[in-house]
Amino acid sequence: MSDTPVKEKFFGDILIHSFFVIPFLIAMGCILLFSVVHLLTREPQSVYDFLEDVKTGGLTKRWQSAFELSKILANPDLIPEEERFFAELVNAFEHAKHDDNRVRQYLALAMGRTGHAEFVAPLVESLREEKEENLAALIYALGMLRHTEAAPALYPYLEHPQARVRSMAVVALGSMADPNAAAALHRALNDSEPNVQWGAAVSLAKMGDAAGKAVLLNMLNRHYLSQFPAVDAEEQNALLLTAIEAVDFLKDASLDERLGQLAMTDPDMKVRSAAQQILYKMN
Repeated sequence: MSDTPVKEKFFGDILIHSFFVIPFLIAMGCILLFSVVHLLTREPQSVYDFLEDVKTGGLTKRWQSAFELSKILANPDLIPEEERFFAELVNAFEHAKHDDNRVRQYLALAMGRTGHAEFVAPLVESLREEKEENLAALIYALGMLRHTEAAPALYPYLEHPQARVRSMAVVALGSMADPNAAAALHRALNDSEPNVQWGAAVSLAKMGDAAGKAVLLNMLNRHYLSQFPAVDAEEQNALLLTAIEAVDFLKDASLDERLGQLAMTDPDMKVRSAAQQILYKMN
C-alpha cells in the first residue's frame, strides 16, 4: 500500500499548524501578556478622576462614579485635605442638581463621609429646593457631619409628610447631639410612624434624655418587633442592637432589667453578647 495519503495528511497538518494554530496561539499570548501588563501598570482612579467622570461621563458612568467616590471617602486615610477637593466636590454636587437622583444622593453621602464642616453650608442651602426623593440622603449626610449649626435647618423636616424623611431627621439630630433639639425630638416620640418614634427615642438617649424610655423598652422586646411584618429577623437584630447601644447612655433599672433578659435568653448571639457587654460595663 502507498503511504502517499499519510504523507499528504501529515503535510496538511503542518500547514494548518503553521498558518492557523501557531499564529492564533501567538496572538492569544500577546493579548494575555498585554492584559497582564495593563492590569499591573494601571494606576487606580483618584477622587479627582471620579469627580471628573461625575461631571462629564454618560448617565450610568456618572452615578457609578459618584457611588465609587462615596466608597473611597469611607476610608479617612483617602480623604484629600485640600481646598481643591472641597471646591470640586461642591461644584460636582451643584452641577448634579438636575441629574439622575442617584448622582446627587451618592455625592451627598460622599460629603457626609468626609466629616468636614465645609460641606455643611452647601447641603443646608440645597435642602430648600431639593427634590423629595433626595431629601433623606441630604439629611443623612448632615447627620454624618455632626455639626450642630445645621440642626435648626432640620426641625421643619420632623413634620414632613414622608415618614422616611422624618425618620432620617430624628436620626440626624441625634447624631448632632444638639440639646436644643430635645423639644422637637420629644414631639417625634408621638409620631404616627414607629420608625420615627424609634429614632427619636435612640437620639434622645444618646443625649442622656430618658423621655423615650417606653419606646426603648418596646424596641428591646422581640415580641413587640414581631408585630411588624416588614421587620424581618435581620432588621429585628439591628433594632435590638441599636436600642442596646442607646441604653448605655442611660442609667435606668427597668431598661437594665430588660438587657439582663436579652443577655440570658435572646436567640441571637450578637444581641446576647451586646447586652452582656453593656451590663458588664455597668457593674
